[in-house]
Amino acid sequence: MRKILTLSGTFLLSAIGLKAQTWATDVAPIIYQKCVKCHNSEGIAPFPLITYNDAYSFRAIIKESVMMKTMPPWPPEAGYGEFAHPRSLTQQQIQTIASWVDAGAPSGDLATAPPPPVINNNYEIQNPDLIIRMPNYTVNTDFDLYRCFVIPTGILQDKYIQELEVVPGNRAIVHHALVFQDPSQTPVNLDNQDPQPGYTSFGGTGSNNSDLIGAWVPGTMRFKAPQGMGIKLDAGTNIVMQIHYPGGTYNQTDSTEVRIKYASSGSTREVSIAPAINHYSSLTNGPLIIPANQTKTFHAQYTVPAQYTISTLLAGPHMHLIGRSIKSWGVTPTNDTIPFINIPHWDFHWQGFYQFKNLVKVPGGTVIHATGYYDNTSGNPHNPSNPPQTVTAGEATNDEMMMVYFGYTLYFPGDENISQEFEDPTEPVSIPSGIVSTLQFYDVYPNPTSDRIHLGGFLPEAASIQVQITDMNGRTVATFPPRMTPAGHFTLDYPTDNLPNGNYALQVSDGKIFRSKIIVVNR
Repeated sequence: MRKILTLSGTFLLSAIGLKAQTWATDVAPIIYQKCVKCHNSEGIAPFPLITYNDAYSFRAIIKESVMMKTMPPWPPEAGYGEFAHPRSLTQQQIQTIASWVDAGAPSGDLATAPPPPVINNNYEIQNPDLIIRMPNYTVNTDFDLYRCFVIPTGILQDKYIQELEVVPGNRAIVHHALVFQDPSQTPVNLDNQDPQPGYTSFGGTGSNNSDLIGAWVPGTMRFKAPQGMGIKLDAGTNIVMQIHYPGGTYNQTDSTEVRIKYASSGSTREVSIAPAINHYSSLTNGPLIIPANQTKTFHAQYTVPAQYTISTLLAGPHMHLIGRSIKSWGVTPTNDTIPFINIPHWDFHWQGFYQFKNLVKVPGGTVIHATGYYDNTSGNPHNPSNPPQTVTAGEATNDEMMMVYFGYTLYFPGDENISQEFEDPTEPVSIPSGIVSTLQFYDVYPNPTSDRIHLGGFLPEAASIQVQITDMNGRTVATFPPRMTPAGHFTLDYPTDNLPNGNYALQVSDGKIFRSKIIVVNR
């Protein structure tokens, strides 16, 4: 019967002159790129999508989920702010999957399908400078559990984090993780009061001194600041990991770790992560109180000091269960609008930091705005109280918050050309044909450099690559002859031995678009 349906669907498509979508040539590349980080035997998703048979068995659910845009989970609205590594599907990819299912989900020639991704716990940061691992903790819970674990860093002097990776110890039960640093005794005291490893705390760590420095949800890559930038890690501080374990988890053990790579020595621009928008000090129509059986919209704003122009690396909204949507934008002194992020359908279970595709310049004097919509009625399926109860600001399960975190640094000329769509040049990623349509510029190495610089990238089609180097004032200091480069992954190298020590922007173009990275020359 399955073969009859498949052949019938293919025949109908052929009769009207349309190409039948198959698993091997059309659907597998999408599923492997967007879905299998969660949908594998070790992942948090309820079923794997590694083989054709896997996908065929769940074809109806797959079509419904992608058509409704509930999967893959990517809360930011497309087109409102541009983000690196989006998990969302394009409309063409959605239509490809839907057409495949409607045609009977044909397999095509499985011998021509791309090889299934290898899912393992290999680290993205291979040689970290610091590993923070929580003690083994066995989870037994009927309800969602938010557990904080306090681990001393042991560092004796301030460091700067350029890369941070959260590695779940048990991917089947770690729903998401937030990483804080906290120099105070409060998390230590809370941990000491609980006989088991860690302590339970919903929404935050229970300490006003905790600074968020990282986050992880399934499918995310490591955080990596551009070269010459880093998040300050204070001497003597503790790392506090807050792990969300789903309800209905029993006799499962986890030992999640955080891997950190420091920024190279020399001049490092400090990247700060702070809630510029928060319900404590920036609400214009506060306080944050949502009476029972009511909906309310709150507005908040923060003015960037006039003397500081900044470059923003990321945005991270935060609400609890009553929140339904949140949006943030900036208005510059010249009345231009900067769209930061819009999450029209807030889901507390899918939140994180969203790195901008390119650094976003925010002039001094810009007013950062945000609106948050809250639904404290029985019509909100996420409402924790039945019947609804009045909700106020706080960190507990039944409380609410309204924050937008920003990662930012002081602006240097050319920052807006710095791309954050990095990959590791030592571990090329296989990119299926048709998925990438523009030049990809990965990392540069070594960086800092003395006499030569290597760069890696990917071209969807052959092109003439042009490379130039500019100083921090935008002046061109080196231009190299164009190189005709075939489609696919490429590696090129260029001399830097005639450049004085300092920071530079390395710009790469295929004649259509420009990509840029910061390099450091240091002899």
